[in-house]
Amino acid sequence: MRLCLLFLLSSCALPTEELSEARPGGGLGDTAAAGAAGDEVPGLGAGAPFADWPDTTEGLTNVSADLIEVLERGQLAGACDRWLASPDDRRLKLLCGKSMFFYEGFGTLGIPEALLDFMGTEFPDEVGRGFSKLGLIEDPQIPGRALGFGPGAATEALFGDTPTLAMTCAACHFGQLPDGRYAVGYPNLQYRYGTHMLLLFLAPQVASPLYDPADYHPDALANVQPVIDKLASNRLLSIRLGIDLLPLLGADQPEFGLEAQANHAKWLPGTMDFMIQPLPLEDDVHTVSRIAHLWGMPTAEEAAGAGMDSELLAWTGSAESLDDFLEGFVLVGDGDAHWDTERLSPLAEYIRSLRPPVPLSVAPADELERGEEVFSSEGCIDCHDGPRGSGRRVFDFEEVGTDEALRAWADPDLDGWAPDGTALTHGIKSPRLVGLQTFDRFLHNGSVGSLEELLCVDGDRPPSAPAPFGNQGHTFGCDMPTADKRALIGYLEAH
Repeated sequence: MRLCLLFLLSSCALPTEELSEARPGGGLGDTAAAGAAGDEVPGLGAGAPFADWPDTTEGLTNVSADLIEVLERGQLAGACDRWLASPDDRRLKLLCGKSMFFYEGFGTLGIPEALLDFMGTEFPDEVGRGFSKLGLIEDPQIPGRALGFGPGAATEALFGDTPTLAMTCAACHFGQLPDGRYAVGYPNLQYRYGTHMLLLFLAPQVASPLYDPADYHPDALANVQPVIDKLASNRLLSIRLGIDLLPLLGADQPEFGLEAQANHAKWLPGTMDFMIQPLPLEDDVHTVSRIAHLWGMPTAEEAAGAGMDSELLAWTGSAESLDDFLEGFVLVGDGDAHWDTERLSPLAEYIRSLRPPVPLSVAPADELERGEEVFSSEGCIDCHDGPRGSGRRVFDFEEVGTDEALRAWADPDLDGWAPDGTALTHGIKSPRLVGLQTFDRFLHNGSVGSLEELLCVDGDRPPSAPAPFGNQGHTFGCDMPTADKRALIGYLEAH
């Protein structure tokens, strides 16, 4: 019994970037530690590109140790209807956008609802309720279901359509910080996306009486072995899964070849290739991207004022604006056509309002001042001189020296165009430098584990893994005195 799994083109790929892919560090964009406007941290300069920017959150809670508070204590339900009734109320518009961020699937291709909920409830020891052991956060309103899933396109099967759940923005861009707070816009670097997809694909196969492990890649099986063992040892559980998925009989099975399975098993938490089987698009090249943060995106006006050709979103800088990206995402995911830029505007405006969490502690003022001096004197600002410490242009991989597998993303022939006609850069963007104190993966592929490792504080990095997992390059600053490195790290982590 082979049952259908339809996976959406995950919004894990929302077009933002993280730590430096050009020179090390960078002004972490906010003299107020990227927190509440007006609360300056001593020692942080107020000049561009690190000046604070207006707080446009309208008092919404986007960072808190209280999950219910982050979910606005039930106000997200019906928020879009309330905004449509009062279209001039900006706070209601942001609440609508926040509701969309967490719960709107836009009718894109999704995962069978019965399968997702079964796996999220029946394996608390193996994957956690709501896949919490895979880095997702259980929805307090829907036990066993993770935050970050909303209605997807129905699946056509033998007995009629069956509902699916598509990933929303929150699946990859919301999570729990190392200090225990929850934060919207956080790159969920704990999310084991590859393992999650393997589980959802392999579980129905294991439950089938025709299951033969020889048909699947051994690395993929090893990655989800605890779930396989439980299904194999509990026949009643396997039967229940089969019964739950009976409505999917006759539905199409997406391709998920052995090579793609093996690649999923290799990805570190917080990393993925989102143009690979079993997703709808396959670009025939294995690349790895780290989930991006959504804090402090430049407005079109800021980008123009900084002399940027566009908002330069995505790791490659190919996305010219957030509005264009969101509308294109819905189209690529085969979502409902009525989701045009106007209807998506609450989501876009909400994302643009997101600010990094205020650090719970910062370095002493003299260290911050020294770090700011190093940032300028050692040339970090040369490549991080845009809004919030972002770059103002796209860099060639030769300039940075990092793993260049991403050069061929969506374009293995390097002819300059993606399948949808988008012009590609074949380069790498210097990302915005805000919220770095919350990260434990750096560079575009997540191959470096700390700012200390990035700046070679304890010596050279360990030998690089093969592409696309290489940790080479971006050694700018590695030859600085250790004291300067420490001061720079303190400066970076203060934003």
